[in-house]
Amino acid sequence: MKVVVLGCGFGGVEVARTLRKQAKELEIIMIDRRTRFGYLPSYPELLSGKVTPEDISGGLNKFATKIGAEFIHAEVVNIDFRNKEVKIKDKSKSKAEDKVRAIPYDFLVLSLGTEQTFFGIPGAEKRSYSVNTMGAARGTKNALDKLDYSKELSILVIGAGLTGVEVAGELVDYFAATGAIASIYLVEMMPRILPAFPHESVANYVAKFLSARGVKIMTETAVQEVIAHEILFEDGRKLTYDIIIWTAGVKPNSLLEKLDVPKLKGWLKVDPYLRVEGMDDVFAVGDTAYFERAGVRSGQNVEEAEKQGKVAAANVQSTIKGRKLWEYKPKNTMQNPRAFISLGDDKAVAYSSKITFKVFAYRIKKFVERRYMKRFR
Repeated sequence: MKVVVLGCGFGGVEVARTLRKQAKELEIIMIDRRTRFGYLPSYPELLSGKVTPEDISGGLNKFATKIGAEFIHAEVVNIDFRNKEVKIKDKSKSKAEDKVRAIPYDFLVLSLGTEQTFFGIPGAEKRSYSVNTMGAARGTKNALDKLDYSKELSILVIGAGLTGVEVAGELVDYFAATGAIASIYLVEMMPRILPAFPHESVANYVAKFLSARGVKIMTETAVQEVIAHEILFEDGRKLTYDIIIWTAGVKPNSLLEKLDVPKLKGWLKVDPYLRVEGMDDVFAVGDTAYFERAGVRSGQNVEEAEKQGKVAAANVQSTIKGRKLWEYKPKNTMQNPRAFISLGDDKAVAYSSKITFKVFAYRIKKFVERRYMKRFR
């Protein structure tokens, strides 16, 4: 039996890892357009230099070899569900050999992740930096390093969700270390920062902490257009900027647009067993999947991606063996999220079910990061 895993983020890695633990005889193929796994929650810390790309990444080929799988560095261009084939272009080969080839599968797991979205705002994509990928975060760090520190700088972070808040905190640390004078703005179109967190207590605490560190928080402020060195807001206000870092949302992987399968808001719709709806041999996990149970939607976060990866792997095995499948039960949900939130200055809060823990939260977060990355060493 051949299981093909598309996308080697947290969900895809966990599928491959769990499958190999459960079944030594399976042929497992991992496919990704990157050669290295990146520990996404720590990307903001690349800006302040607290971590290096080497600290928070690991070779996918090395990981695959370690668990007895095959890794293919390739771009997935389409999927033929009728003939059970994945169409890829190998990225490791020369352009002369850049031909589409087919990888057959018995079972397929989609873990393709997300892409940055700019909501069609004029100039936003062209003139913004981001931390949505390792390459993007490194590019943002390089842009910061090239700024003219002899003048007062203006740095805008657009989007005050979890990533935006963490980026703002790391920017304070970055400029404190360089000695440069910079105004850091955290811009959010909703009435408060961290709008996805249902309880205001954590948002209020984070806003107070960042404000005390000099971050200027602008809520109920929607971007209308980005032009050279100036950003225009829908209420008529304007701000000049040296760098814009965009953290205002994600969209489904563009490959999903090509796939004629059940979707909801662009995400793959899955059944209670994490199978793409109506398909017995195709599973979806992580940010790719839209999973809802009794009105509760699974969150787009690392905890859910890993948990879904384990259950999807178990259900592949159960299907092969003819056993009863496991129903997935989300824990870290859209309605009741939990997370570690880094704030810069080696501080963090851990939020879960209305409870906010501050003591040792940053140390715990870093411990989790280091422990996870050991699987790639």
